[in-house]
Amino acid sequence: MEKKILVIDDEEILTRTLSRLLGKKGYQVTALTKPEEALSLIEKTDFDLVLCDIRMPGMNGVETVREMKRIGQAAGKNDFPVIFLTGYADIKLENEAKALQPVAFVFKPFDAFYLLEIIQTQFT
Repeated sequence: MEKKILVIDDEEILTRTLSRLLGKKGYQVTALTKPEEALSLIEKTDFDLVLCDIRMPGMNGVETVREMKRIGQAAGKNDFPVIFLTGYADIKLENEAKALQPVAFVFKPFDAFYLLEIIQTQFT
């Protein structure tokens, strides 16, 4: 079965790039630039993995993932592993993110092969 990955990042170029890269590897990718869109989507769809930027305007990635997990749990959805993406060192947000037990933190700019390796370890 094709694994479903949700990508949430306010940088549209990055979401398009990750969609193409992951799609070529056989993953079904949903890419969003607005965290609020993920909140309505999580009730309807189970994802096998979520890649989420930590710093975004409005709702940050930590708040987004925390709320997605709450909504998903209330809707009886499966929990999902998370990889946080970040281009900024923000100790406070990183500590908050660690409480959500992410699989990894990937710092931008990142090597695509490195990210793919992390993703593939989630599905083996």
